[in-house]
Amino acid sequence: MATLPRSQFSVRLEAATSEAMGLLGLDSDALVVLIDAAVDEGAGLVVGRAQLGELVDRIASVVRTALSSADSPEPNSMLVDNQSAANANNMSTANNFNVDALLDSAERVVSHLIAATAARVVAFEEQISTARVVLADIYEYREDWSLAAKALAGVPLDSGHRHVDDTTRLGLYVRIVRLLLEDDDDTAAEGFINRAAVIAGSDEFESAAQTDKSGATLLLSLQFKAAQARLLDFKRAFLPAAHKYLALSYLDAMAEEERIVCLVHAVSCALLAPAGPARSRLLATLYKDDRVRESPHLSTIYYPILQKMYLDRILRANEIAGFRQTLKPHQLALLSNGSTVLDRAVIEHNVLAASRIYANITFAELSALLGVKNAAAAELVVSKMIGEGRVEGQIDQIEGLVYFFEDRGDRGVDGVGSGGVGASGGSGSGAGSADSAGLGSAIRGICDQVDGVVELVMKKNPEWVLAQLDR
Repeated sequence: MATLPRSQFSVRLEAATSEAMGLLGLDSDALVVLIDAAVDEGAGLVVGRAQLGELVDRIASVVRTALSSADSPEPNSMLVDNQSAANANNMSTANNFNVDALLDSAERVVSHLIAATAARVVAFEEQISTARVVLADIYEYREDWSLAAKALAGVPLDSGHRHVDDTTRLGLYVRIVRLLLEDDDDTAAEGFINRAAVIAGSDEFESAAQTDKSGATLLLSLQFKAAQARLLDFKRAFLPAAHKYLALSYLDAMAEEERIVCLVHAVSCALLAPAGPARSRLLATLYKDDRVRESPHLSTIYYPILQKMYLDRILRANEIAGFRQTLKPHQLALLSNGSTVLDRAVIEHNVLAASRIYANITFAELSALLGVKNAAAAELVVSKMIGEGRVEGQIDQIEGLVYFFEDRGDRGVDGVGSGGVGASGGSGSGAGSADSAGLGSAIRGICDQVDGVVELVMKKNPEWVLAQLDR
């Protein structure tokens, strides 16, 4: 197509999009012709950039207007300042137009723009970036998470021909991570969260987040931290995820509802985390958090399980039925042995609880206590936990017994500390010396005091605690 003068281009652009601004339609054929005219090398780079910039800005305005007037999907993640959240807040009851048809036309136009400029990306970086964001908005509205993420991932950031500030980069990376997690692609999401961490962890960004009066940088920082927690949760790294969620729940910059959501996620991840000393310390912190008892949702579903786990009491299958219904698909995924993450967490917790009750127990009896299929399965669980240092004990495979060492000075099988084998092979006498018992009580008291100090520090300076966890 022949080169169009700027004034004539603007007139045609107005004609092609005028009805769209009334949410009635979009002349995609005419806009495609205008794109071809703008990218024509005969038009000149300066003129082409200006015309293409005017066109893509116009399309972006049309799409924003359409999305803000439609019933947009509710975002599934917290602390997300994305198009879907804005749309939900600006929802209109008017339904006298076909938003889907308009977005189909807009998709065709911006897709053609991206294809037409593919060979000249450096020349039209700004226009391509805007077009890709518009395309991602359309895909996200349709819940095509993968396509939306791919559209944003193609935004040119590193060519060196234009400056892209760190805030823009971080916002783009965080949004891509959220979209990829919606698409269950944690592998790709991890790559982008690592890029985001380089920016968010810099002294310059942290300083900007604290001094930015508009709050935009602080919001972006919170979105990044929430994305980190979600990714850890998704990858089933439940213990570090719980710590990050808990740190977020203390931040005054977040709304009260969002802090409670973070606390719910923290408790949920803590309950799913592998049993052991680290989880026990986290359970103690959560158990002593008044918000867990005071929140109606937490107090009815989560607190009873949290209490039993904190107090090292045996959990039965019927006691976790309500909690199981609150879990997300990735938290219910089957492991290699056919059990779920929750099943594993409960079984390992019950091993830990049994170690507080029994000095020794047969694997046959332990399997009945744990609800596993046979003694071999019980032995496999216990041996793994002992090997990882999450429970102290010793296995006697000849006798089919496990000896637990809890607050005992010795590690022998025959000594008083390990307890004698009971008549049934169940609990032995297990009575440690008075000195050992007193020492264990003193250690527990010190640990409780340290937990209290940590809780106070997290309330007073959660940002510092979060920074220590990131190390």
